[in-house]
Amino acid sequence: MVIPYESERENMELHPMIKPNLSSSVKNYLYKYIRSLDLGGNTKLPPENELSSNLGVSRVTVRRALDELEKEGIVLRIHGRGTFVNPEALNIQVNLMPGEEFSRLIESCGYKATVEVADVRKLKAEDKVARILQLEDGEEIYEVEKIYLANGHPAIISIDRFACSLAGDDLQREAVEGKSTFDILRKSGGCFIVRDKIRIETMNRMEMEQETVCGRKMECDSVLVFHGINYNQDNRPVIYDTEFYDTKYIKFSLLRVKNVYEDEI
Repeated sequence: MVIPYESERENMELHPMIKPNLSSSVKNYLYKYIRSLDLGGNTKLPPENELSSNLGVSRVTVRRALDELEKEGIVLRIHGRGTFVNPEALNIQVNLMPGEEFSRLIESCGYKATVEVADVRKLKAEDKVARILQLEDGEEIYEVEKIYLANGHPAIISIDRFACSLAGDDLQREAVEGKSTFDILRKSGGCFIVRDKIRIETMNRMEMEQETVCGRKMECDSVLVFHGINYNQDNRPVIYDTEFYDTKYIKFSLLRVKNVYEDEI
């Protein structure tokens, strides 16, 4: 299968890429490419060797990326026929699996997104955070708290915690406005986030308000909470984040791939 040029269609093209942690980067790149396709007709992807050549990476890297997309149900692999896009998976507006910037997440749910920086604070890391981020005793961290609005209504609160040594000793509110923590750490210290580990729970309003500065602005009685540990290219934990979602505005879906055999039923 030959990938058409831009003059032949408006879909995103596959070009060589230079990024850290190629397996994860190729997966995210392919996911975006798949989302750009017009799937009204053929849903078959190019073979692995063609994807490898177009992206400028090894076939092994492409195979690992496709393995992950298959586990998430984004693609279907049929022995002897090839790899196909799962159109049903693309009908899901917000997938629980792939990470997505919060403003785009809100827009994916059909709302206009705006963001406010609620607080940037510098403090000594409490024991739990120091343990998670593998910090020295007494080491200081930044906590960056933002609130994301959907059509003017509070929808997400995010709190990012990371060592001051990764971003300098004088991080101001102006420096985080319009920028993600990922961007700040990448530009200040060459730190790339390549994966995260998430724990999910629910919180009532009182618990949320105890954890946040701007929790009182939320309009819900309970929230869905993601606790995430983000790892860099050296597999070190560098950001511990907490995300609070009002599920009136942010609705997640999860497509699960089943591997159930008759003798297990």
